[in-house]
Amino acid sequence: MKATKIIAMLLTGALGCSLFAGCGAATESEEQTQNIASAAEETAQESTFEGFDTLQTIDMYGMSFFGDDGLTEVMDEINAISEEQINVHVNYNPLDIASYMQQVGLMLSGGEAYDLTLVTSIPVVSFSTMTAQNELMDITDYIDEYAPQLKEKLGFYMDATTLNDSVYAVPCYRQYNSSLYIFMREDILDELGLTEQARAIQSWSDYEAIMMAVKEAQDNGQLPEEMKVNAMICNADSQGTVINSGYCNTGAEQLADTHGYDGLGDNNKIIYVDENGKVGNYFETEDYRASVERVNRWYNEGLVYKDAATSADGSDALMMSGTTFSFVGQAEYGAEAVKEMQCQKPLVAVKVCDIPVQTANGNSWGWAVPTTSQKPEAAVAFLNLMYNNPEVENLFVYGIEGRDYEVNEEGEAVILEDHKYQCSDFFFGDQFLAYPSEGNGGSFREDSLADLKAAEVSPYYGCVVNTDSVANELTALLAVLKKYEPGLESGSADPATIDAMNAELKDSGLQAVLDTYQEQLDAWLAQQ
Repeated sequence: MKATKIIAMLLTGALGCSLFAGCGAATESEEQTQNIASAAEETAQESTFEGFDTLQTIDMYGMSFFGDDGLTEVMDEINAISEEQINVHVNYNPLDIASYMQQVGLMLSGGEAYDLTLVTSIPVVSFSTMTAQNELMDITDYIDEYAPQLKEKLGFYMDATTLNDSVYAVPCYRQYNSSLYIFMREDILDELGLTEQARAIQSWSDYEAIMMAVKEAQDNGQLPEEMKVNAMICNADSQGTVINSGYCNTGAEQLADTHGYDGLGDNNKIIYVDENGKVGNYFETEDYRASVERVNRWYNEGLVYKDAATSADGSDALMMSGTTFSFVGQAEYGAEAVKEMQCQKPLVAVKVCDIPVQTANGNSWGWAVPTTSQKPEAAVAFLNLMYNNPEVENLFVYGIEGRDYEVNEEGEAVILEDHKYQCSDFFFGDQFLAYPSEGNGGSFREDSLADLKAAEVSPYYGCVVNTDSVANELTALLAVLKKYEPGLESGSADPATIDAMNAELKDSGLQAVLDTYQEQLDAWLAQQ
């Protein structure tokens, strides 16, 4: 339960945690895909690397939510493959979150030599922090020579980890695209005959009507005791957010008129880039005000969870505990099935809008070679194997077949009750090579990859911002947001408070931050 909540928190934050120096090269997404894939194909054809003449041993540090029980046997099998194919032996060291945050920085600052490190969405061990501290090696030439297949596979997504034409990390190939959804308990809808109406929701008013109908039925005693809830809608996260999820315009009445936008990696919802490349403050937009006013009305109507502004639990935990009938939140492909597993409730999911793939999606999780590495060639060669070998991917994710998991008739991985090993599927190489988890369907990986390839890519993908010059201003802005945002976005504060918040943001250095983002975006656009 604890691990599930931590994973959900990190995935939610993965969309926008990294800001770092410089801008990678990027063009329009279709052109990027064609040009880079073509170049990579030529490189792959020219590559003659078939493994090292002598055994190379590398050390790899990553993170695990589940511990390292059973890891020895897993690594024995991985090394059997790696040694045979490229003559590389890997010593893998997974750490828990707290240990990884603390030890990796100490190891690198102390000059300790190791060869692969996981870059994460956690600020202290993020791509931005590690590159700013000169802890990651330029691996551009090594990728060309030892990992052409990996380069071809990732294509323009590597722009997110490219600074001034130099590659400093390789993104984990995973579901970068996401959407905003309304999630509702299907058992309650079925009980009240509202399921068809719920699936046909086309506006926020339609959704409100469903919530009002459920509330009225509960107040009138029409719902069985085991289906009664404390709220019709709860906060999506521990910041009190009800519908104002980052990178989404949610103010329009019709769901068809909502849309995602690029925040240039700012996960505080301050930065808003319009269709003309103009950087602005999202909290000053009419869209934000309309969203806040809507949630405030729902709060006054008794629909919103009263503790939303202060709750330490997010939507998944609150749904699982029976606290709420519904919530609005971001999710990836297969949202309904995935959230059902996380919430342990049957759900109906209605898509609100899609969010374009952004630079922050590409650099939130990945693998890099520390500057202390003495065997960067072997490290990159192993990355190429890890990103392209399904057996290696499934060993890292699920462990040993027959001991830790079985594959059912649908082609799904079923975790055995007495399993010794398990890890997260988005940590290692290519997530799409892993078996789908039980309940997702045998074609889940193929379908989710197709969904990613069809997703909208932000025209600013590849542009990243260095905020070092306005670090003090950002600290001051966050203090203001902490003061106002939970109340506004949970509906418990008067929408008029928006004006006071924006006034304090301006007094705390907002304009300097906006100017920094605008200047660096303009410079990046001028290079395209």
